[in-house]
Amino acid sequence: MRWLRWISGIVWAFSWYTIYLEIFRWHHMTKSLRFNALPPIAGTSGQSRAGMPLKAVWLSSVAAPLVFLAATIAERIHVGKAPRQAAVKARRR
Repeated sequence: MRWLRWISGIVWAFSWYTIYLEIFRWHHMTKSLRFNALPPIAGTSGQSRAGMPLKAVWLSSVAAPLVFLAATIAERIHVGKAPRQAAVKARRR
């Protein structure tokens, strides 16, 4: 579980930093976390859409904190059971 917490914590920090860059430096997103579509290129009729990297950052910025929280809770529950199980085994002897 510890490796899952480390990986999800790193992904969490990276994704939120990337969201910060998308909003304030690159201006691909608005402060309400919506895609900021640029006007179409001259001579084309297509509207720009969010690509896979931006969608991946959105997904990881939501999923990574949830995975980190779930792994932390699971680890705390598991650690809490270990002393109790040792005490039960000691009583049985």
